Amino acid sequence: MKRIDGINNREALLLAAERLFAEKGFHIPLEEIAQAANVSRTTLYRNFKDRQALGIAIYESQLADFEVFVENVSEEPDGLFLVLEEMAVSHCHNAGMTDVLRNDRALHPQLMAMRMRVLKLMEPLLQHAKACKLVRADITSQDLDYLLDVIVSVTQRETFEERKHGVLRMLDLFKAGIMTT
Repeated sequence: MKRIDGINNREALLLAAERLFAEKGFHIPLEEIAQAANVSRTTLYRNFKDRQALGIAIYESQLADFEVFVENVSEEPDGLFLVLEEMAVSHCHNAGMTDVLRNDRALHPQLMAMRMRVLKLMEPLLQHAKACKLVRADITSQDLDYLLDVIVSVTQRETFEERKHGVLRMLDLFKAGIMTT
């Protein structure tokens, strides 16, 4: 059984890393993350073997939150659009991590499994949006997968505001293209 202070330390590290990666980029010294979490470097490395493991843990945590968000909007006619916006803005916060983690071949299976979880979550939302006649009948999960790639590419902009403006504009264009007339 994990000790409470160990669980709290891990959570503090995740929160500090998420904030600092968003503010300063993925290559921030890990010592800064440990300092921001008020733990030692030893504690950081006891919880996460390296920067990539920390990034994956952040994504896992965010995916758990995302699953709750999807559950909360699953009955809404525009639930798909709400989820797409939430996902896009979330990626704006993770801009520095996305490219680095995606290009690490060793992490590819973990990242692909998470991506498949996201697509599986979105499939019922897509079907619901189609049933509500909000989305064209020919739109598929593969189209949503392509959209994930576009979101990642737009989030490479310099500042959070540029990234957010870019992804929201891109989503507006995407919505206009997939909505029924």
